[in-house]
Amino acid sequence: MTSREERLARNEALSRETNEELEFGPKAVSVPGRFMPMVCECGNTSCGLSITITVLEYERVRSDPVRFAVVRDHVIDDIEVVVEENDRFVVVAKREGEPAAVATAEDPRS
Repeated sequence: MTSREERLARNEALSRETNEELEFGPKAVSVPGRFMPMVCECGNTSCGLSITITVLEYERVRSDPVRFAVVRDHVIDDIEVVVEENDRFVVVAKREGEPAAVATAEDPRS
């Protein structure tokens, strides 16, 4: 894996960890249909955008350590593929190999 791919994968893992700690961790109010803001989990460290997501949607993304929720225009085609989309965000999965390995290794739920 190139240093760029590893850096991007680690940046995305950090965004996921932030969401786990701030909004969706063990202390979060789990109201299934409630919309909550979360940090875009893209690889851009200067991204300050947020996504509106329900607890159920968030848990579906988190059920697979290689999946991340990002703003539609923040997909990085060479390290991830869109696996789900709606009008508020897209869900991407890291491509096999190092991007997926980094995402799995950095999963705060494992």
